Amino acid sequence: MKFEALIDFSTGTGKCNCSYCGKLRLWLVQVQPQAFVLLWGEGDLTHCEGNNPLAHHPFCKHCGVHVFDRVDMPNATGYPYVNVNIMCIDDFDLNEALDAPISYANGLANDWGNPPRETRHL
Repeated sequence: MKFEALIDFSTGTGKCNCSYCGKLRLWLVQVQPQAFVLLWGEGDLTHCEGNNPLAHHPFCKHCGVHVFDRVDMPNATGYPYVNVNIMCIDDFDLNEALDAPISYANGLANDWGNPPRETRHL
């Protein structure tokens, strides 16, 4: 699978404690749908649907890696977006990601506007 994404780490990254992201310890960066292009590998994807019917979680059916999410409307942000698993970005600068602000979402309690009380495990 290969993708291209226009990513601006200065806008920050995110981690969530929902039943899906928390178990995978996903570290995500949000991009607009038009800024993400899956170049090849659509046929290598299978999907997991969690508790949120607006969030689509494709992952590689060969290796199990979760590469990105597509989140539809209506949702807490008010716009559709793609979450990219930053650990799946080829040749990315880890220091750039580490220096970016991190926001935490309390998806487990469906309280998307507030961070969870505990984030160390994310």
